[in-house]
Amino acid sequence: MPDRPLTLAYLGDPNSIHTRRWVGFFADRGHSTHLLVPSLDDVEPGLDPRIELHPFIPYYRRRWHLLGAVQARRSLKRILAMIGPDLLHAHYLTVHGWHARLSGFRPYLVTVWGSDVYVTARATLRGRLWARLTLRSAALVTADSRHLASTTLKAGARGDRMHLVQFGVDSSRFAPGPYPEELAHELGLSDRRVILVPRIIAPVYRTITAVEAFAPLAHDTTLVLSSMAARPDYLRQVQQRVANLGVGDRTLIVPRFEHARMPDLYRLADVVLSIPQSDGTPVSLLEAMATGRPVVASDLPSVREWLADIAPASLVAVGDAAATSAALAAALALAPADRERVGRVLRSRAVERADQATNLLRMERLYRAVVDTNLRWK
Repeated sequence: MPDRPLTLAYLGDPNSIHTRRWVGFFADRGHSTHLLVPSLDDVEPGLDPRIELHPFIPYYRRRWHLLGAVQARRSLKRILAMIGPDLLHAHYLTVHGWHARLSGFRPYLVTVWGSDVYVTARATLRGRLWARLTLRSAALVTADSRHLASTTLKAGARGDRMHLVQFGVDSSRFAPGPYPEELAHELGLSDRRVILVPRIIAPVYRTITAVEAFAPLAHDTTLVLSSMAARPDYLRQVQQRVANLGVGDRTLIVPRFEHARMPDLYRLADVVLSIPQSDGTPVSLLEAMATGRPVVASDLPSVREWLADIAPASLVAVGDAAATSAALAAALALAPADRERVGRVLRSRAVERADQATNLLRMERLYRAVVDTNLRWK
């Protein structure tokens, strides 16, 4: 029965738009979808009601993680026995991947996101050991760039179980369109040139560097950030840097970026800025590209795979505020014809490689391959 609906269990952040999109896609496809979440964690409104939530006791609730692991395993085994899934899919290697292996359930899959492999799993000897054990036992591992895949293989994944799959971008929603006059008026950005930073305010995303790069630019530009999910201490540092540089009247920090309005936010932007110190393929970067907006991004290996051959001037060294400022100024100075040409090239690349439906339908075929061939590695 190759087309029978599957029962899919997931471990991941229930409040991440990327998790919600991924699991929601498979709910749309008629599969039974279940999301296992740590008990006591808040789940924000808006989760697709077809996705069933199952609280479990995570290992880190105990001070002694060995005792916590025993408790977590029992909790996960009970839930998974009740669900009876065809497979268990962990999104993010650390914590969620740890729980997938700890559950004892087979087959499980792991999707690595970037910093989980590049930073967190490398930070300690225990992290490196658990990464290797978790990846070696996975029936399948996916990454969103060749460099991330290569790094994951070195961390312990098996070469014949590694696949490139994008989180993807809905290229019908994220597409060039008319200037959003209503949104511009609502935000007080009419007649302003806008630099949009679609990442959360956090050290890994170098928000202070973004502010420092923005400060020397012309006074008709506004930097737009969101405080959604920001770390309070770092948000205060960003606000202090904004004040110290005297750009408070040109910096707009909104409470959150509503997902439904993101296409118009990109259309409002003259440049989209994404300069993390560590990342896989940023979905926000792909959304900006699909919308045809000029971008400035960190020159990271995964990002270079998307931009080096079509927009090399958009890549800047991590933490280099002067180079970032120069790249922003160059993007703002593009003539209309050049801006349109750059937008066409960026959109073509995003649609060609990162269309969401194309990638997740491929993931569905991989799910069926895992189930049909019974790839259950101990």
